[in-house]
Amino acid sequence: MIDFVIGGIALNDDFFFRREFIDDLWDSLRKDHVLLVAPRRMGKTSVMYYMLHNPQNNMLPVHLNVEHINNPGDFFLHLIDAIKEHQQDFFNSTLTKTWKFLKQVYDSVDNLSLYEFKVTLRKSDDWNRNWKQRGDELIKIIEKSGKPLMFIIDELPDMIIEMQKEHADQVIPFLHYFRNIRQKKSTKIRWLVGGSVNIRGTLEQIGQIKLINDFKIEILPPFTHGEVEEFVEKMLTERKVQFSEDIILKMQSLLGTPIPIFLQMFTQELYRYWRKTGNSLTPEIANTVFNESLLGEVARDKLQHNRNRIELYYPEDQRGPAVKILTEISKSEHGISKDKISQLYYQVRESRLTEYSEAQLMKGFDQLLYFLETDFYIEENPDRLFDFSSRLLKLWWRKNYA
Repeated sequence: MIDFVIGGIALNDDFFFRREFIDDLWDSLRKDHVLLVAPRRMGKTSVMYYMLHNPQNNMLPVHLNVEHINNPGDFFLHLIDAIKEHQQDFFNSTLTKTWKFLKQVYDSVDNLSLYEFKVTLRKSDDWNRNWKQRGDELIKIIEKSGKPLMFIIDELPDMIIEMQKEHADQVIPFLHYFRNIRQKKSTKIRWLVGGSVNIRGTLEQIGQIKLINDFKIEILPPFTHGEVEEFVEKMLTERKVQFSEDIILKMQSLLGTPIPIFLQMFTQELYRYWRKTGNSLTPEIANTVFNESLLGEVARDKLQHNRNRIELYYPEDQRGPAVKILTEISKSEHGISKDKISQLYYQVRESRLTEYSEAQLMKGFDQLLYFLETDFYIEENPDRLFDFSSRLLKLWWRKNYA
């Protein structure tokens, strides 16, 4: 029986769909480095772990979450750790045999636990000062081995943001260096990079968007209507739940864009309702569960993150306009026009009009609209109106902030 995966990583049989998308990623990785773009809760990390455990093209995948790293030295130190963890044979047969630096660290890797290895490695060098040297040595040995390693780097934008806070002088040197090692001729190394914060918006803030223009961008799409139908039917049928066929259309209508975690939560709450009452699930019941559970306390912390992340990741002078725009869109029935969004932006910024030129304010507006779209808060619909991408988030925002 497939488990409900609420907020965790979907592995093995719990991993639904995405197979064609993953095949496309592997195909892209034959020639390019890939930037995987997806909002939080869309299943990006589950895709990365599936690729880690089901490699193609004879690649040796190595996964590293860099969310809490704030300097280049720790990036390369943890990258070596990750190779040891995920590609032990390559680590033992290649890195420890041919890398003089590692040979000097200890006599036998086999006798060290992963934790002991990390501690020993950290004490072995001044990583903050020598990170470029160690990075050069590592990449050179991998290239010389002829082995096609693929580094899966999760939450890179968070790392850049943390580095900007703690070691601002190292951000641009690291980004330049990272780009240079990606662009080496005839490299067999591939980089799959992603994050829940849009890295393009992050680098736009520091004027360094050009440092990722070599990546091929792949956008992780939401589930299709067919995938939603297959998922709900499978989850409920396996649990012997009685339900009417039209309930799935009602669920799709209520959710809007079917973000995986909210689809999981909605289906699980319907199952709990059925288990408690024994009543066959109907569209009316779906409406009740949606309003009382998902718009109540069940999804509160997951939805609240979408509000908090504006304070965490947006430039200070863009936070007020962002909240104002999203609040006004949440009160609309079908969205609002770009002209109306522009008016809202200037209303919030009018107290600082003397500090900025008209050109600067126009650039700031375009930047914020870009952030809101690429962070998947809003999208332009066929009527050329901007509305929330997720109906659930729109109703929650309206209930709590409008």
